Amino acid sequence: MRPVASPQRGPSRRDFHKTTLLAATAGGWFSLPQSDLGAAPAVNDRLTAAVIGCGGMATIHAQHQLEPHFHIAAICDVDQTRAEAYRAVAPDAEVVGPDYRDVLERDEIDVVFVTTPDHWHAKITVDALRAGKDVYCEKPLTFSVDEGRVIESTLAATDRILQVGTQQRSDPNFQTAVALARSGRLGAVRKVTVAIGGGPAGGPFASRPVPSGLDWNRWLGQATMTEYIPERCHGNFRWWYEYSGGKLTDWGAHHVDIAMWALGTAAKGKVRIEVVRSEHPVPLRNGQPTQADRYNTATSFDIRCRMQGGAELIIRDSAPDLGFENGILIECEGGRYFVNRGKLTGKPIEDLSQQDLSQALTSDLRGGRPVMSHTRHFYECVHRRQQPISDAASHVRHLNLCHLANIGQRLGRDVHWDPESRSVIDDPEANRWLRREQRHGFEVV
Repeated sequence: MRPVASPQRGPSRRDFHKTTLLAATAGGWFSLPQSDLGAAPAVNDRLTAAVIGCGGMATIHAQHQLEPHFHIAAICDVDQTRAEAYRAVAPDAEVVGPDYRDVLERDEIDVVFVTTPDHWHAKITVDALRAGKDVYCEKPLTFSVDEGRVIESTLAATDRILQVGTQQRSDPNFQTAVALARSGRLGAVRKVTVAIGGGPAGGPFASRPVPSGLDWNRWLGQATMTEYIPERCHGNFRWWYEYSGGKLTDWGAHHVDIAMWALGTAAKGKVRIEVVRSEHPVPLRNGQPTQADRYNTATSFDIRCRMQGGAELIIRDSAPDLGFENGILIECEGGRYFVNRGKLTGKPIEDLSQQDLSQALTSDLRGGRPVMSHTRHFYECVHRRQQPISDAASHVRHLNLCHLANIGQRLGRDVHWDPESRSVIDDPEANRWLRREQRHGFEVV
């Protein structure tokens, strides 16, 4: 019922979800008293949830984070084999079939977890909001710049709660890194460098018969109909521009989000996005891959975003010259420090821990709420009708830089972005890329 420094790779998503939960309750200089986290809710206060998309992230949520705050009553996936397998972690849930709209028609469903491939996120989220559901959507929330506009207008019209699965925002280390940058204690932020990894090269892959139980037409959704290649779907969808933006929207949705959060007002205004280096595993013609049987998203890149106020955001596949492969280096007038899913380090951080100022710095970022897991935070926001820490507006604004970086590297030129008009300045061709052509019946409108 709904109430009124050194070279380092980041941990895997699965490991990070586990450690984020531990960080929210463990002792240490950033911890809160256990009582502040609140007791488990009564059974009648649990929210009835549906899970749409039964892949890896959905399984992680069910195994580590949903209980005891959510009761999973319905699951839906276009692949019936995956839907049935998901019952191992949600044994009481009903498998509703391949059409998510059947889930949204159910009055007993309070919240929907959208854990599908990226190109379905916006469509299902918009339909769920219009059906009166609160939504937790995995990142990236959008597949294109235009989808962000549709989501924001839908949110304004429905007054529902929408939280994005950028769980780094709920991690104490990332919160401290952002709060320190925004506090002004180290002066203005001059440069933020993020390394997010490069996509793989793979193929050629052979087409196969569509497996029994997989609705390939629904899986493709708004994307162009094509032959079934196993490497196109499930976990490998990220390496095809037809369904994702590669590493720029996969890990960029996390690290670029934190970087822009840290920049704060320094990131306001127009942005010039310069493509210093970009490599793809297949040739591109007019921005489109020329081979249909190989991964096609960027394998390496170096992109510089020059903010109107003078700050820089640099997005790279790796930064060996700076000593890291995955993470965020924040450089201020008074010092620099590094954060990723394994560490928060640097002289400013050592000084901060000695002064024990982290709670004062991070409390405002959390809206005065205690440290808690990302899904627990969603539960609290739904109950209290409060804005989530991973809100749609800031996510869309930050993710748009990732979309624009992809547009720039696919067209092979710099783009100059005006966030107020949501347009690329003096570049009609680039502006056409802000929205993708969508198959009839699957449009995001």
